[in-house]
Amino acid sequence: MSNMQFEQKTLAGDVQILKRIPFEGIPMTLDFSNVNAGSDGKKVVKAGTPIGAAGVADNTGTVVGILLHDVPEERPQGTLLKKAYINTAVAQAHSGVTYDSAVKAALPMIVFE
Repeated sequence: MSNMQFEQKTLAGDVQILKRIPFEGIPMTLDFSNVNAGSDGKKVVKAGTPIGAAGVADNTGTVVGILLHDVPEERPQGTLLKKAYINTAVAQAHSGVTYDSAVKAALPMIVFE
């Protein structure tokens, strides 16, 4: 008989930053080199974070989309919203980012409600 090893993880439910459907997104691999680890030692980029073309957080006019779901470092592929209705209060609270006016101007197909 073999000893089966496993790792148990507790995952929080996904936060819903969308106000309503429909939405359009694009895939992006995120860069975690400047992301700080949380209290559990894991690096996570939170849903609602504005992301630039280099795959890093970007709260400026060069932003290319808003992250739809939390993305952990061990699986760095995420979805960037290009066209959506976002619940701004929820997205900002979850991500910890207050959207700069340049972000809103750079993403004309996203409605911040």
